[in-house]
Amino acid sequence: MRSGALLCAGVIAAVMFMGTELSAARAQQQQPVMPAELSQGQIENFAGAALDVQQVEQDFNAEMQAVQDAEEIERLHQQAQQQAQQAIEDNGLSVDEYNAIAQAAHQDPQLYAMIVEVMEQRAQ
Repeated sequence: MRSGALLCAGVIAAVMFMGTELSAARAQQQQPVMPAELSQGQIENFAGAALDVQQVEQDFNAEMQAVQDAEEIERLHQQAQQQAQQAIEDNGLSVDEYNAIAQAAHQDPQLYAMIVEVMEQRAQ
């Protein structure tokens, strides 16, 4: 279970990394309110998207270490944001839904545990 918590903590960090920029692009829109209970499908979609976003972040960090040029870093950052957004959408969620679920998981230990469980299953 500890590795699952670390996995999900890494994903929450990836959400913070990508989600902030993705949300900023939609600052004029209000963030959707998530229903009191998410369906298993929404949780599974989120888990898949979170794992994909985490991979995008890892790839970005690896590429960024080899780059010194500020323009190249900005280009890589924009590319990573686009890839993260595409990964989220490919998993059947909008960026706003993804961010709302991530925020809900941060505040709801039961939801967090359910997401960790799905992520652990997918990581095996």
